[in-house]
Amino acid sequence: MKNILKKITSLALGAILLASCGAKSNEEGKTDAKSGEKLTIGIVQIADHPSLDAAREGFIEKLDESGLAYELVDHRANGDLALIPQFASDLKNKKADLIYTIGTPAAQGVANAITDLPILFSAVTDPVGAGLVDENTKFGANITGVSDYVEPGKLIVDFLKLYPDTKTFGTIYNTNEQNSVVQIEALEKALGERGLKLEKQGVSTINDMPQAISSLKSKIDAMFTVTDNVVVNAMPVLSENLNKDKIPSIACDEGSVENGALISEGVNYKDCGKKVGEMAVSILKDGKAIKDIPYQDAESLKTLVNKKTAEILGLDLNKEVLKDAEYIEK
Repeated sequence: MKNILKKITSLALGAILLASCGAKSNEEGKTDAKSGEKLTIGIVQIADHPSLDAAREGFIEKLDESGLAYELVDHRANGDLALIPQFASDLKNKKADLIYTIGTPAAQGVANAITDLPILFSAVTDPVGAGLVDENTKFGANITGVSDYVEPGKLIVDFLKLYPDTKTFGTIYNTNEQNSVVQIEALEKALGERGLKLEKQGVSTINDMPQAISSLKSKIDAMFTVTDNVVVNAMPVLSENLNKDKIPSIACDEGSVENGALISEGVNYKDCGKKVGEMAVSILKDGKAIKDIPYQDAESLKTLVNKKTAEILGLDLNKEVLKDAEYIEK
């Protein structure tokens, strides 16, 4: 009888221990991909605009296709850099299994705050210059991802086939964003090599945009916008002003064309997000380490034209350079 009681007591204690372990797992939100429990995946996005939103959508789409069970903690900074450390702290406290950062300031802020969790990035133009990855190894201690850098030389050559009389380009950029400064330097060099001039106007916030636009309009033949979050957010206002003065514009991101820029030859941000999603799956599902995943450059470039803007500017859409272009009407 004593032996039977001992066995019953032992089984009861075991059941209590198992129940308590299960409760702890649910409470922490921590999971094991192989056991099918939910993972905690964080997203930190610097701003909301079509290109960055597409990068998030592509990432989530790839996660869903993988069959991973996960809880998403989606943080949006709306351009406020001061929020990034707070988001990083929240994800660290939640013991996130992986963090996906969208935009250079988001990647830098999270990487500076967290060194013991895997971090992935997209919409970062110069990962090396931003201090995220090593120039030789192409990955950081705990971070890697996909760059959206586009060589400006090809864009200029193609644009000149549409507007051969262009002599002076204008550009507006956030002087506080390293990502943008690098692009402006590359743009200025590419234009200089072709005997063309660049008029630059720096801004700090979206509130500086009206004055920057007003300052540039009388000096330029065309506008070239880089993947600057402040400028991309202000594209509806920028494109409206440019169209009034019949100034054509070329962008490096498709989101800007959706918001009124004439043409873009740039990366497909949804595809970038999918590529980062594949990296996430290889880490969470297959146990791959960051050191085995060097960062990559975006591969899929496409030409996108805003048909409404083209009509305002009187652009002939039968030009040879536009034969493979996609069109949107917004």
